Amino acid sequence: MKPVRVGVALPETFWGDEEWKNLENATEYVDEAAKQGVDLLVFPEGYPGPMTGPIHPKELSRKPIDALREKAREHSLHIIAGDVEENPDRAETYFLTLKLISPKGEIVARYLRVQPDTPPLNAYLYNGKAHLLPGKEIKTIDTNLGKIGLQICSELFVPEICRIQMLNGAEILVSPVHGLHSRTMFNHLSVRDTWRCVARARAAENLYYVIVTQNIYNMKRIDRQIQVMAGAFVAGPEKMVANRETPGLLVTDLDMERLAYLRSRNYDEENLSSPPEVAVFEPLGCRPGQIWERNPQLFSELSQPHKFSYDYNYYNESLDKWTADYDRIYGGKYSDIQKKYGKLKFHW
Repeated sequence: MKPVRVGVALPETFWGDEEWKNLENATEYVDEAAKQGVDLLVFPEGYPGPMTGPIHPKELSRKPIDALREKAREHSLHIIAGDVEENPDRAETYFLTLKLISPKGEIVARYLRVQPDTPPLNAYLYNGKAHLLPGKEIKTIDTNLGKIGLQICSELFVPEICRIQMLNGAEILVSPVHGLHSRTMFNHLSVRDTWRCVARARAAENLYYVIVTQNIYNMKRIDRQIQVMAGAFVAGPEKMVANRETPGLLVTDLDMERLAYLRSRNYDEENLSSPPEVAVFEPLGCRPGQIWERNPQLFSELSQPHKFSYDYNYYNESLDKWTADYDRIYGGKYSDIQKKYGKLKFHW
Protein backbone atom coordinates (compact mmCIF):
# COMPACT_ATOMS: atom_id res chain seq x y z
CA MET A 1 0.00 0.00 0.00
CA LYS A 2 1.65 3.22 -1.11
CA PRO A 3 1.60 6.34 1.09
CA VAL A 4 -1.01 9.03 0.44
CA ARG A 5 0.49 12.49 0.06
CA VAL A 6 -1.83 15.13 1.47
CA GLY A 7 -1.68 18.90 1.14
CA VAL A 8 -3.39 20.93 3.86
CA ALA A 9 -3.95 24.59 2.97
CA LEU A 10 -3.80 27.18 5.75
CA PRO A 11 -4.81 30.28 3.77
CA GLU A 12 -5.14 33.95 4.49
CA THR A 13 -8.83 34.31 3.81
CA PHE A 14 -10.89 37.29 2.69
CA TRP A 15 -14.15 37.96 4.54
CA GLY A 16 -17.58 39.21 3.49
CA ASP A 17 -17.77 41.44 0.42
CA GLU A 18 -14.11 40.67 -0.40
CA GLU A 19 -14.54 36.91 -0.13
CA TRP A 20 -14.51 36.47 -3.92
CA LYS A 21 -10.77 37.20 -3.85
CA ASN A 22 -10.18 33.79 -2.24
CA LEU A 23 -10.60 32.01 -5.56
CA GLU A 24 -7.31 33.22 -7.05
CA ASN A 25 -5.38 32.10 -3.98
CA ALA A 26 -7.20 28.77 -3.95
CA THR A 27 -6.19 27.95 -7.52
CA GLU A 28 -2.58 28.85 -6.68
CA TYR A 29 -2.70 26.40 -3.80
CA VAL A 30 -3.83 23.69 -6.22
CA ASP A 31 -0.93 24.46 -8.57
CA GLU A 32 1.55 24.34 -5.69
CA ALA A 33 0.09 21.08 -4.37
CA ALA A 34 0.41 19.51 -7.81
CA LYS A 35 4.09 20.51 -8.00
CA GLN A 36 4.69 18.72 -4.71
CA GLY A 37 2.97 15.53 -5.83
CA VAL A 38 -0.08 15.87 -3.58
CA ASP A 39 -2.82 13.25 -3.97
CA LEU A 40 -5.39 14.97 -1.74
CA LEU A 41 -5.64 18.73 -1.12
CA VAL A 42 -7.77 19.94 1.81
CA PHE A 43 -9.11 23.48 2.23
CA PRO A 44 -10.72 25.01 5.38
CA GLU A 45 -14.43 25.15 6.11
CA GLY A 46 -16.34 27.21 3.55
CA TYR A 47 -13.23 27.94 1.49
CA PRO A 48 -12.95 29.42 -1.06
CA GLY A 49 -16.64 30.33 -0.63
CA PRO A 50 -19.24 31.60 -0.74
CA MET A 51 -19.56 31.44 3.03
CA THR A 52 -19.33 34.84 4.73
CA GLY A 53 -19.96 36.85 1.57
CA PRO A 54 -22.77 37.08 -0.99
CA ILE A 55 -23.99 33.73 -2.32
CA HIS A 56 -23.68 35.06 -5.88
CA PRO A 57 -20.76 37.53 -5.91
CA LYS A 58 -20.98 39.84 -8.91
CA GLU A 59 -17.18 39.82 -9.31
CA LEU A 60 -17.13 36.13 -10.32
CA SER A 61 -18.50 34.71 -13.55
CA ARG A 62 -18.64 31.14 -12.20
CA LYS A 63 -18.87 29.32 -8.91
CA PRO A 64 -15.54 28.86 -7.10
CA ILE A 65 -16.23 25.15 -6.72
CA ASP A 66 -16.47 24.84 -10.53
CA ALA A 67 -13.06 26.51 -10.92
CA LEU A 68 -11.61 23.98 -8.48
CA ARG A 69 -13.19 21.16 -10.45
CA GLU A 70 -11.28 22.33 -13.52
CA LYS A 71 -8.05 22.49 -11.49
CA ALA A 72 -8.59 19.00 -10.09
CA ARG A 73 -9.01 17.67 -13.61
CA GLU A 74 -5.98 19.63 -14.88
CA HIS A 75 -3.66 18.22 -12.21
CA SER A 76 -5.43 14.89 -11.60
CA LEU A 77 -5.75 15.18 -7.83
CA HIS A 78 -8.49 15.05 -5.20
CA ILE A 79 -9.68 18.32 -3.65
CA ILE A 80 -11.88 18.89 -0.60
CA ALA A 81 -13.43 22.37 -0.43
CA GLY A 82 -16.52 23.99 1.04
CA ASP A 83 -19.20 26.63 0.64
CA VAL A 84 -22.63 27.70 1.84
CA GLU A 85 -25.59 27.01 -0.46
CA GLU A 86 -29.03 28.56 -0.52
CA ASN A 87 -31.86 26.17 0.21
CA PRO A 88 -34.08 26.38 -2.90
CA ASP A 89 -37.10 25.10 -0.96
CA ARG A 90 -37.10 27.54 1.95
CA ALA A 91 -36.21 31.24 1.95
CA GLU A 92 -33.66 32.45 4.51
CA THR A 93 -32.25 28.95 5.04
CA TYR A 94 -28.94 27.50 3.88
CA PHE A 95 -26.75 24.41 3.81
CA LEU A 96 -23.13 24.32 4.97
CA THR A 97 -21.32 21.93 2.63
CA LEU A 98 -18.07 20.10 2.16
CA LYS A 99 -17.42 18.73 -1.32
CA LEU A 100 -15.01 16.01 -2.45
CA ILE A 101 -13.80 16.54 -6.02
CA SER A 102 -12.23 13.63 -7.91
CA PRO A 103 -9.16 13.79 -10.20
CA LYS A 104 -11.67 13.80 -13.08
CA GLY A 105 -13.17 17.03 -11.79
CA GLU A 106 -16.37 15.38 -10.60
CA ILE A 107 -18.07 16.16 -7.28
CA VAL A 108 -18.20 12.63 -5.90
CA ALA A 109 -19.53 13.67 -2.50
CA ARG A 110 -21.57 16.63 -1.23
CA TYR A 111 -21.67 16.56 2.54
CA LEU A 112 -24.16 18.72 4.43
CA ARG A 113 -23.18 19.28 8.04
CA VAL A 114 -25.47 17.04 10.08
CA GLN A 115 -25.10 18.96 13.35
CA PRO A 116 -25.16 22.72 12.68
CA ASP A 117 -24.66 25.30 15.40
CA THR A 118 -27.59 27.23 16.83
CA PRO A 119 -28.94 30.22 14.84
CA PRO A 120 -27.18 32.88 16.98
CA LEU A 121 -23.78 31.31 16.42
CA ASN A 122 -24.52 30.72 12.75
CA ALA A 123 -25.46 34.40 12.35
CA TYR A 124 -22.14 35.33 13.93
CA LEU A 125 -20.03 32.88 11.93
CA TYR A 126 -21.63 33.26 8.51
CA ASN A 127 -22.27 37.00 8.40
CA GLY A 128 -26.01 36.90 9.07
CA LYS A 129 -26.86 33.48 7.59
CA ALA A 130 -28.55 32.19 10.73
CA HIS A 131 -30.54 29.17 9.62
CA LEU A 132 -28.23 26.40 8.40
CA LEU A 133 -30.34 23.29 8.03
CA PRO A 134 -28.98 19.87 9.02
CA GLY A 135 -27.94 17.25 6.52
CA LYS A 136 -29.40 13.79 6.78
CA GLU A 137 -26.39 11.55 6.13
CA ILE A 138 -23.01 10.96 7.73
CA LYS A 139 -20.55 10.61 4.83
CA THR A 140 -17.75 8.12 4.22
CA ILE A 141 -16.59 7.86 0.59
CA ASP A 142 -14.61 5.11 -1.12
CA THR A 143 -11.72 6.50 -3.22
CA ASN A 144 -8.54 5.08 -4.71
CA LEU A 145 -6.67 6.73 -1.82
CA GLY A 146 -8.74 4.90 0.79
CA LYS A 147 -12.06 5.60 2.48
CA ILE A 148 -12.47 9.27 3.41
CA GLY A 149 -14.85 10.54 6.07
CA LEU A 150 -16.18 14.10 5.77
CA GLN A 151 -17.29 16.33 8.64
CA ILE A 152 -17.15 20.02 9.48
CA CYS A 153 -15.48 21.83 12.37
CA SER A 154 -16.84 21.01 15.85
CA GLU A 155 -18.38 17.75 14.66
CA LEU A 156 -14.93 16.39 15.50
CA PHE A 157 -15.94 16.97 19.14
CA VAL A 158 -18.86 14.53 18.68
CA PRO A 159 -17.33 11.06 19.20
CA GLU A 160 -20.49 9.30 18.01
CA ILE A 161 -20.19 10.81 14.50
CA CYS A 162 -16.50 9.90 14.37
CA ARG A 163 -17.18 6.33 15.49
CA ILE A 164 -19.90 5.81 12.89
CA GLN A 165 -17.47 6.93 10.19
CA MET A 166 -14.93 4.40 11.46
CA LEU A 167 -17.59 1.67 11.38
CA ASN A 168 -18.29 2.69 7.79
CA GLY A 169 -14.63 2.11 6.96
CA ALA A 170 -13.08 5.59 7.15
CA GLU A 171 -9.27 5.55 7.02
CA ILE A 172 -8.85 9.32 6.59
CA LEU A 173 -11.12 11.78 8.42
CA VAL A 174 -11.28 15.38 7.16
CA SER A 175 -12.67 18.00 9.55
CA PRO A 176 -11.94 21.59 8.38
CA VAL A 177 -12.55 24.53 10.71
CA HIS A 178 -14.05 27.99 10.15
CA GLY A 179 -11.55 30.14 12.06
CA LEU A 180 -11.53 33.07 14.45
CA HIS A 181 -12.59 36.43 12.98
CA SER A 182 -13.12 38.56 16.08
CA ARG A 183 -11.80 38.98 19.58
CA THR A 184 -13.42 36.55 22.00
CA MET A 185 -12.85 35.29 25.52
CA PHE A 186 -10.93 32.25 24.15
CA ASN A 187 -7.29 31.67 24.94
CA HIS A 188 -6.01 30.81 21.46
CA LEU A 189 -3.11 28.72 22.78
CA SER A 190 -5.39 26.61 24.95
CA VAL A 191 -7.96 26.19 22.17
CA ARG A 192 -5.20 25.16 19.75
CA ASP A 193 -4.00 22.54 22.22
CA THR A 194 -7.58 21.30 22.68
CA TRP A 195 -8.17 20.90 18.93
CA ARG A 196 -5.01 18.81 18.64
CA CYS A 197 -5.85 16.80 21.73
CA VAL A 198 -9.33 15.97 20.40
CA ALA A 199 -7.97 15.08 16.94
CA ARG A 200 -5.31 12.80 18.43
CA ALA A 201 -7.94 11.10 20.58
CA ARG A 202 -10.22 10.50 17.59
CA ALA A 203 -7.30 9.16 15.56
CA ALA A 204 -6.18 6.81 18.33
CA GLU A 205 -9.60 5.46 19.29
CA ASN A 206 -10.72 4.94 15.68
CA LEU A 207 -7.35 4.10 14.08
CA TYR A 208 -7.48 6.58 11.23
CA TYR A 209 -5.76 9.81 10.18
CA VAL A 210 -7.45 13.11 11.06
CA ILE A 211 -6.86 16.22 8.92
CA VAL A 212 -7.75 19.67 10.27
CA THR A 213 -7.19 23.18 8.93
CA GLN A 214 -8.78 26.63 9.26
CA ASN A 215 -9.14 30.07 7.73
CA ILE A 216 -6.77 32.82 8.88
CA TYR A 217 -8.72 35.97 8.12
CA ASN A 218 -7.09 38.91 6.40
CA MET A 219 -8.20 41.44 9.01
CA LYS A 220 -6.04 44.18 10.49
CA ARG A 221 -8.09 44.30 13.69
CA ILE A 222 -7.22 40.70 14.65
CA ASP A 223 -3.62 39.64 15.19
CA ARG A 224 -2.76 36.65 12.99
CA GLN A 225 -1.27 34.59 15.82
CA ILE A 226 -4.44 34.97 17.90
CA GLN A 227 -6.42 33.56 14.99
CA VAL A 228 -4.49 30.27 14.95
CA MET A 229 -6.95 28.34 17.09
CA ALA A 230 -6.25 25.04 15.30
CA GLY A 231 -3.78 25.70 12.51
CA ALA A 232 -3.21 23.03 9.88
CA PHE A 233 -2.29 19.56 11.11
CA VAL A 234 -2.53 15.84 10.54
CA ALA A 235 -3.04 13.57 13.56
CA GLY A 236 -2.37 9.85 13.40
CA PRO A 237 -3.25 6.95 15.70
CA GLU A 238 0.27 6.94 17.16
CA LYS A 239 1.47 10.54 16.94
CA MET A 240 0.97 14.00 15.52
CA VAL A 241 2.16 13.50 11.95
CA ALA A 242 2.66 17.15 10.94
CA ASN A 243 1.45 20.65 11.76
CA ARG A 244 1.71 24.24 10.55
CA GLU A 245 0.82 27.52 12.27
CA THR A 246 1.65 30.10 9.59
CA PRO A 247 -0.22 30.64 6.29
CA GLY A 248 0.86 28.29 3.53
CA LEU A 249 0.67 24.68 2.43
CA LEU A 250 1.41 21.77 4.75
CA VAL A 251 2.49 18.65 2.83
CA THR A 252 2.97 15.26 4.45
CA ASP A 253 2.60 11.55 3.73
CA LEU A 254 0.12 9.17 5.35
CA ASP A 255 1.56 5.70 5.96
CA MET A 256 -1.39 3.58 4.86
CA GLU A 257 0.56 0.33 5.27
CA ARG A 258 1.22 1.09 8.93
CA LEU A 259 -2.44 2.00 9.36
CA ALA A 260 -3.52 -1.33 7.86
CA TYR A 261 -1.17 -3.14 10.26
CA LEU A 262 -2.65 -1.35 13.30
CA ARG A 263 -6.16 -2.16 12.15
CA SER A 264 -5.51 -5.82 11.37
CA ARG A 265 -3.89 -6.86 14.67
CA ASN A 266 -5.28 -7.50 18.11
CA TYR A 267 -3.89 -6.33 21.44
CA ASP A 268 -2.37 -9.64 22.51
CA GLU A 269 0.95 -11.28 23.37
CA GLU A 270 2.00 -11.69 19.75
CA ASN A 271 1.37 -8.05 19.00
CA LEU A 272 3.33 -6.82 21.99
CA SER A 273 6.58 -8.11 20.55
CA SER A 274 8.32 -7.40 17.25
CA PRO A 275 6.74 -9.39 14.38
CA PRO A 276 9.25 -11.93 12.98
CA GLU A 277 8.37 -11.02 9.38
CA VAL A 278 9.40 -7.37 9.86
CA ALA A 279 13.15 -6.65 9.78
CA VAL A 280 12.93 -3.22 11.39
CA PHE A 281 9.76 -2.65 13.39
CA GLU A 282 8.77 0.70 14.84
CA PRO A 283 7.44 0.19 18.38
CA LEU A 284 3.72 0.71 18.81
CA GLY A 285 2.36 4.13 19.76
CA CYS A 286 -1.28 3.15 20.22
CA ARG A 287 -3.48 0.17 21.03
CA PRO A 288 -3.79 -1.90 17.82
CA GLY A 289 -7.09 -3.55 16.98
CA GLN A 290 -9.01 -1.12 19.19
CA ILE A 291 -11.75 -0.72 16.58
CA TRP A 292 -12.74 -4.40 16.88
CA GLU A 293 -13.54 -4.30 20.60
CA ARG A 294 -17.09 -3.00 21.02
CA ASN A 295 -20.18 -3.89 23.05
CA PRO A 296 -23.11 -2.21 21.25
CA GLN A 297 -25.53 -3.21 24.04
CA LEU A 298 -23.99 -0.44 26.14
CA PHE A 299 -24.77 2.34 23.69
CA SER A 300 -28.58 2.33 23.28
CA GLU A 301 -28.90 5.25 25.71
CA LEU A 302 -27.11 7.50 23.22
CA SER A 303 -30.08 7.43 20.86
CA GLN A 304 -32.66 8.34 23.49
CA PRO A 305 -34.08 11.87 24.00
CA HIS A 306 -32.23 13.79 26.68
CA LYS A 307 -32.56 17.15 28.36
CA PHE A 308 -29.67 18.38 26.18
CA SER A 309 -31.29 17.21 22.92
CA TYR A 310 -31.78 20.05 20.43
CA ASP A 311 -34.42 19.93 17.70
CA TYR A 312 -32.50 20.66 14.50
CA ASN A 313 -35.74 20.37 12.52
CA TYR A 314 -37.30 23.41 14.19
CA TYR A 315 -37.73 25.05 10.78
CA ASN A 316 -40.58 22.65 9.94
CA GLU A 317 -42.78 24.62 12.36
CA SER A 318 -41.25 28.09 12.33
CA LEU A 319 -37.88 29.77 11.88
CA ASP A 320 -38.40 31.20 15.38
CA LYS A 321 -39.17 27.85 17.02
CA TRP A 322 -35.53 27.23 17.97
CA THR A 323 -35.69 29.70 20.89
CA ALA A 324 -37.78 27.29 22.98
CA ASP A 325 -35.06 24.63 22.86
CA TYR A 326 -32.35 27.25 23.35
CA ASP A 327 -34.00 28.57 26.52
CA ARG A 328 -34.72 25.05 27.82
CA ILE A 329 -31.19 23.74 27.32
CA TYR A 330 -29.25 26.80 28.41
CA GLY A 331 -31.56 27.76 31.24
CA GLY A 332 -32.26 31.35 30.25
CA LYS A 333 -34.17 33.56 27.86
CA TYR A 334 -32.66 34.37 24.50
CA SER A 335 -34.85 37.46 24.37
CA ASP A 336 -32.67 38.90 27.15
CA ILE A 337 -29.57 38.31 25.05
CA GLN A 338 -31.23 40.09 22.13
CA LYS A 339 -31.98 43.08 24.32
CA LYS A 340 -28.32 43.25 25.31
CA TYR A 341 -26.67 42.62 21.93
CA GLY A 342 -29.28 43.38 19.30
CA LYS A 343 -31.26 41.30 16.85
CA LEU A 344 -30.46 37.79 15.60
CA LYS A 345 -28.12 38.93 12.86
CA PHE A 346 -25.63 40.53 15.20
CA HIS A 347 -21.97 39.61 14.96
CA TRP A 348 -18.81 41.20 16.37
